[in-house]
Amino acid sequence: MLDILGTPAEQTTVGQIIDSIMRKDLGIDGQYYRGFPILASSDGPISLDALLCSKQYGVAIIHTVEGRVLDEDFADHVDEVHLKLCSKLSELKELTRARSLAVPVISVTFAPSVPEHEYAEIAEDIGLCRTEDDLLAAIKSQTLPDASMYEPTLSRLQSLSSLKSRKKRTYVKKSDSRGAVLKKLESKLATLDVSQTRAVLERVDGVQRIRGLAGSGKTVVLARKVAHLHSQNPDWRIAITFNSRSLKEQFKYLIKQFYFDANGEFPDLESKVNIIHAWGAPRSTGLYYEACVRNNITYMDFNEARNASSYNEAFSYACQSFLNQASEIQPLYDLILVDEAQDFSTSFLKLCYEILPTPKRLVYAYDELQNLGDSSMPSTEEIWGLDELGKPVVEFTSKSQDLILDICYRTPGPILSAAHALGFGIYRKQMIQMFDYADLWGEIGYEVTDGKLSEGNSVTLKRSEHSSPTILTGYNSIEELIQLNKFSSDEEQAYWIAEQIAKNIAEDEILPSDIVVIHPNAMKMRNEVGLLRNILFSKGINSSIAGVTASPDEFFSDDSVTFTSIYRAKGNEASIVYIMNAEYCNTDYELSKKRNILFTAMTRTKAWLRVCGVGSYFDGLLEEYNRVIENDFSLHFTYPTEAEREKMRVVNRDMSSSERQRVNAAKRNAQNLAILLDGEVNVEDIPEELRAALLAKLRGSL
Repeated sequence: MLDILGTPAEQTTVGQIIDSIMRKDLGIDGQYYRGFPILASSDGPISLDALLCSKQYGVAIIHTVEGRVLDEDFADHVDEVHLKLCSKLSELKELTRARSLAVPVISVTFAPSVPEHEYAEIAEDIGLCRTEDDLLAAIKSQTLPDASMYEPTLSRLQSLSSLKSRKKRTYVKKSDSRGAVLKKLESKLATLDVSQTRAVLERVDGVQRIRGLAGSGKTVVLARKVAHLHSQNPDWRIAITFNSRSLKEQFKYLIKQFYFDANGEFPDLESKVNIIHAWGAPRSTGLYYEACVRNNITYMDFNEARNASSYNEAFSYACQSFLNQASEIQPLYDLILVDEAQDFSTSFLKLCYEILPTPKRLVYAYDELQNLGDSSMPSTEEIWGLDELGKPVVEFTSKSQDLILDICYRTPGPILSAAHALGFGIYRKQMIQMFDYADLWGEIGYEVTDGKLSEGNSVTLKRSEHSSPTILTGYNSIEELIQLNKFSSDEEQAYWIAEQIAKNIAEDEILPSDIVVIHPNAMKMRNEVGLLRNILFSKGINSSIAGVTASPDEFFSDDSVTFTSIYRAKGNEASIVYIMNAEYCNTDYELSKKRNILFTAMTRTKAWLRVCGVGSYFDGLLEEYNRVIENDFSLHFTYPTEAEREKMRVVNRDMSSSERQRVNAAKRNAQNLAILLDGEVNVEDIPEELRAALLAKLRGSL
């Protein structure tokens, strides 16, 4: 099968002819790129007309000629591109044999309108082809000597070959340790799959949405997209923003790597590409702050916005205040990319849209279940509304505007299925939340193995092999990958985790920086990790709290175990993740938010996961997980109706502090009434109309 990817620099008749040829059943397996890759030259970037990389025939550079006449220096151009591409491929050791490039590369020129006897003297040099048969014969005139070269060739063409782990692991001595497993996995060259490549290369001529599971590569895709678009459009001002501060250094590293790999020089991160926080302040700029300064709108800091609204709504209030005050908004950027869009309000996305000139190039990426509030990602109509004619301001009319990354490379399939089961409360007596759009399960990599995926029907879902490659499960059993452990006290939990971490480092050949400990309650995290950190210190193991004892823009510290809340953990990953005090995610209120926290924490691991908890609330999570095991990591449930989903949203919603106080007071009053009715007060002493009202309210909520 041949995947057709990318968009040509300009649509031509000849380009369309080749596209139609490549869409036929040619018996070629590989990828066909249009307008990609971009090669660096002294005269500026060179965007290829087309390139074919196949498992059978190697690489074919395809030039297209629209008219009957070739440019005077056309042969020189073909030579330059050929030499530059061969040089690029030769830089990767896996593609060479005896100091020479082993991957066959051919240059062909498809020029159907050029007269038959013209340019005979250079026809062979430029690989001149006038017909479909000529073109296919030229492509198939060579053979890739070794099929194992295909993936490394793709990696080099995609400028991903430098994206290897920075941890060399030369210290690993045991062949069967966890460190040895990581060494094998990290030695493999990175490549983009078809969905990821499409997300990188699709043209942005308006709003574009990228949806993907945790671990599907959204951050890498956005960074590669920035590098690609910066190469294509060096004059554009590009901003990339995010919610987790620790993503800043990650984006900076990835964009620099990708751009340098493709262009041989570093990107302009000073004036053209801005890796920028969302809010910002005078001492640390952000998109909202820049918009206020540029448009002469009064900037609101967190305290001002919180006092005018609430803790959770502060940034949304500030952005909406900007939109309410601004009349003619001045554009700031040519392109804005938003990572972690699920954590931002509609008012922030509107602000991003408004500070862009037409055609409003805005790319936003999100994962529905990583939303740490209780609201799901709104539709484009809910975000941008309708115009004066009643039509949606933003509408996705083509697949290139709405892209889905359906393969999860980070988190092993069994862990991801368990995370979804616990995140939704699939095996809880009362489910906690569910997608409004049932088909989304299929889009994120699940397949129906039994029943029907529709409202009111019983269904069984399982992750497909395509969407969860068995990268790690080939080395470990499920029991080794994921464990849930209950403890009688916080002290017992702390000592057990410390012993396990010491064993990971001493016996499993794991580095301290491979390990992350997540506490789900951000308000209590700093105090409640103290005992565990002290125990580790007594064992000679260093640790740091992300954003507190280290730079706020960095997540990991060398030679140190990282402790974090979920808000810092988002967007990051680790080989071993310990979640402590997970019982918090099963306590009384705001269960949608708390289960989303648990899902996000569980999907930070790229290998091994240990979920730990204390007390009776953790028993509920254990019961749910045991049901996951019983169902062989499938999700079996009855799809809730719209009314049932709305009830879940109300019951499990986020609450303000005043709401929580009222609910707690009501609980205490109800408990007191129950105690009184148990002995001290007769039911008949309560007025009949009050009893009737209480019964009606209670029955209505059952």
